[in-house]
Amino acid sequence: MNLKQFGLLVLLLLSVIGTGWFLDKQDASQQPASVSTTGPDSFVRDIDLAVMDENGHLKYQVRAEHMAHFPNDDMLKLSRPDIDIVRTDGAVWHIKAERGKTSTSGDRLWLLGEVDIHHSATTTGSDIHVSTSDLLVKPEDELAETENAATITGDRYVINAVGLKADFRTHTLELLSRVRGTIEGSSDGTG
Repeated sequence: MNLKQFGLLVLLLLSVIGTGWFLDKQDASQQPASVSTTGPDSFVRDIDLAVMDENGHLKYQVRAEHMAHFPNDDMLKLSRPDIDIVRTDGAVWHIKAERGKTSTSGDRLWLLGEVDIHHSATTTGSDIHVSTSDLLVKPEDELAETENAATITGDRYVINAVGLKADFRTHTLELLSRVRGTIEGSSDGTG
């Protein structure tokens, strides 16, 4: 091998080494930013989710101003969730809360802070309002429950209790303890 060929081989070898070093530095500087383990990895504004039954009828609907997914516990956090549980007879139980969270499976929704439940008089003959806090809702089963204080208000009554179980299928509210209520008399004074 002559000196000219040896020089060309060394130059070619240095070029390959230099190119490899340059590409390695390029890859290191273009590493994607890591995702926080405590913060959200995705979010949606103005979410409106409708869940249908096997016949295509609306079972329940969940709306929220903001939803964020947190990968460290695989939870979805909701801002101002608004839920309608729709019965096959057309009755609707409307639930609003300050905030909420659910697993990605969505089988349980924890509504946190102040919670308001409203049911119109279409099937029960009386509007019903329930004020409580920290309510667990199982939308597929049409059930909800809380261990906290609850106030049930109808057209002519107010009932206070601690602990509540709601079965939206049967339009039943079960009061668990410390139940106290007031019923207004009839308008003719005989009640």
